[in-house]
Amino acid sequence: MARKVKCKNTECKHHCKNDYCDTTVNINSGGRCESFEKNIVYYFHLVWEALADKNFIDMVEIIRNPEIKIGLFYVMECFNLGFAEMEWGTCRMVMLKDGKDGKPLNYEEITSREIDTDKLRKHMENLNNGILPGTDKKPKEVEEKEFGWLSPTGEFIESPFGEHEESAEEICEKKGFETEYRAWRKENLGTGEMRLYRDFLAQVKGYCLIHNPSGTGGYIVTNIKELTKKQREFLFDYFMDMGDRFKAEQFWEE
Repeated sequence: MARKVKCKNTECKHHCKNDYCDTTVNINSGGRCESFEKNIVYYFHLVWEALADKNFIDMVEIIRNPEIKIGLFYVMECFNLGFAEMEWGTCRMVMLKDGKDGKPLNYEEITSREIDTDKLRKHMENLNNGILPGTDKKPKEVEEKEFGWLSPTGEFIESPFGEHEESAEEICEKKGFETEYRAWRKENLGTGEMRLYRDFLAQVKGYCLIHNPSGTGGYIVTNIKELTKKQREFLFDYFMDMGDRFKAEQFWEE
């Protein structure tokens, strides 16, 4: 007589009521079930683990485990949540919010909300049929960009990591800023102010620098003077080309 196998893995799509399994169980030599298939609970749990006792998820965690993105989609849909991103330097965090403009929520606050059973049922059915969010869309092609200096007129000059001062000096030479730079440098002697070429470009000429001092990935835009319309337009396109709408929209002007 066939025996039913009991399994308490609620993250498997074969898990049924009373901990029964609805498929043939294959156990490998290491004791691992090879019949396991992810269900929506699996993706929910990825989000709960990433949130832990916080009300945000570090983007580093999502880069390490891209499946968290799928979990975020399901949680947002089934709990009717809003979404937001926050940035500090090259650090970026995502938050699940109480609606579009509400506060960021933690695990307890999310799970205390009423779940949308219609959406849950729809996504469970799709997942059981092998349909994941976004699988019907062609992935967008994105490109990485070089660091560099951006003039007030929107002219971009590439400047690799660790070479921003050398690039600033080259710009001053090519643009004929040398005489003005030396006069500015002399005026600031003994004031404690920085007097490098890069400081001159930013403070006097209104250039901004796209860079990352840590060299660990990500982009920072540093400017002393207010960005011009041409600079904002360039930066918007620059980050959109890399698929970073969140960063791009920081430079959008109506």
